Amino acid sequence: MSDTKEQGGRACACAGHPDDSGRRSMLSGALALAALAPMAVVSLGASAQAPAPAAGTRSQKPEPGDKLAFMIGPKAGKEVKPADVEIGKPPLLAYPMDPATGKVLISKANLLTVVRLKPADLKPTSARNAADGIVAFSSLCTHYGCPITTLHPSQTQIVCNCHGSVFDAANRGAVTQGPATRRLAMLPLTIKDGALVVSGKFDGPLGPPTT
Repeated sequence: MSDTKEQGGRACACAGHPDDSGRRSMLSGALALAALAPMAVVSLGASAQAPAPAAGTRSQKPEPGDKLAFMIGPKAGKEVKPADVEIGKPPLLAYPMDPATGKVLISKANLLTVVRLKPADLKPTSARNAADGIVAFSSLCTHYGCPITTLHPSQTQIVCNCHGSVFDAANRGAVTQGPATRRLAMLPLTIKDGALVVSGKFDGPLGPPTT
């Protein structure tokens, strides 16, 4: 894999992966929106801790029972339905949504990559956290923090276009190609009353290692 150099601290697109104008636009929009989003949750490493929520308020992190909302596109801010996530289609970028208030929990740390695989392709590590083949991962690449936006030609892996890291969505986000060295954190999902619902908390640390 041949990566371009980083200049001025900015991540450059990897020349070894599909990089048409549509994907560049999606990546640019995702980066811009994620950077501008209020950092309700800023803890990406073991050393940082989010402040405890005030009495009567909920955590800003995804919680069981939350639904998902589109991050970008014509349905931005609206609920993601199971039918919106199709096998073989590019991943959706989404945020958790508080079902009680309808509030979308916007923060860089909450950004999710949601993709649907064939149930038969899922290994037990992913199947236990999947909803009819739909899996969700922290969208923060564990190499540089770019959002994961692309489906690999294998249709079971997802790709970070910044530097070409590849993660196995069928196997709990395991790294199959670097430079990333740590798997993606997975967010368990289920389908309840026809809705896509969070059924657990992230199963690992988010974003790049801090050391």
